[in-house]
Order: sequence, then structure tokens, then C-alpha cells
Amino acid sequence: MDVTDMIYKVIDEKCMKQSAVARAAGYEPKVFNAMLRGRKRMTSDDVVPICKALGVTPNELFGIPQPTDPKKNA
Repeated sequence: MDVTDMIYKVIDEKCMKQSAVARAAGYEPKVFNAMLRGRKRMTSDDVVPICKALGVTPNELFGIPQPTDPKKNA
């Protein structure tokens, strides 16, 4: 699953509107849609504002497992 698939998944799971995510991330909805559809390149600078708008971490967005807290396992 690539990053755009994960963005669609989070939007769907959280019942968000793509246009609301776009505006919260600082993009016009048409530009954000173009990024998701591959018509505009999504750069590393785009990841943080999109994650903030979605309420997820970059690791979650890229499907990287979170490290476990050793204090919780003690």
C-alpha cells in the first residue's frame, strides 16, 4: 500500500472529507486531489501538514510499525 492509498484509507476510516483535509493541510482541494491522483508530485515537505490534517504520524502514514515502549513491557 503506498502513501496515497494510506491517505485515502485514513480519510475513509475517520469519515473525513478530502476537501477538509486539503484545507487543514494548507492546500486548495484541487491541488490536494491532484497530489492523490499522481498528477502533482507529493514531496517530503507535504507529508507533515497532511499528517497533521489527518491526525496521524508520518510513521503511521507510511505503515511503519511504532516501536514499543520498554516501560510498558516492564
